[in-house]
Amino acid sequence: MKKLLTKLMILCLAIGCVRVQQTAAALSELEHGIIRLHITADSDSLADQTQKLIVRDAILQHPFSWESAEDCCAVLEQQLPEIERISKEALAKAGSDASVRAELTEEDFPARQYGEITLPAGTYRALRVTLGSGSGQNWWCVMYPGMCLPAASAQTVLSSHFAAETCALTASPEHYEIRLKCVDLIRSVWRKVQALFANS
Repeated sequence: MKKLLTKLMILCLAIGCVRVQQTAAALSELEHGIIRLHITADSDSLADQTQKLIVRDAILQHPFSWESAEDCCAVLEQQLPEIERISKEALAKAGSDASVRAELTEEDFPARQYGEITLPAGTYRALRVTLGSGSGQNWWCVMYPGMCLPAASAQTVLSSHFAAETCALTASPEHYEIRLKCVDLIRSVWRKVQALFANS
């Protein structure tokens, strides 16, 4: 009986490990395949928050073109001065001379719902646009694949770019909560191990 219970426990652990590994792979696919847009206002004043939305609209109206996440990053990297220019022009039309800084970064994002999908917390690449001091509330969406526009169905857009397991992660994040916590714990331990070796 003990042998049978031991075998069952080992089998359950093995299945659990496989499922955590699948979740980690799906999360990694999202993190590497999605480019976020992150705009931070100068302050929380009504004027600065309005300016944030003016810049958002100006950026989203710009005719960017790309074929993949890597292509998107390459285009954005080249277009950073242009993004700053169109942002400043939009602000100037609204009577503001706020400074604008555009950069391509990697940022830790919390879990975020976009319509019918939820992107889990993780480290994503992002076009970060900082207005003035950047101390106000921010606004974000997904630039690639394009989900910033209201007409875009997030689930349809994702399903055309990602595997079924990855789409399931965004459609039903509550079913993956424990696995995502396990992935987060494993990543945290791995970062600490890397830091130890880097400092030694």
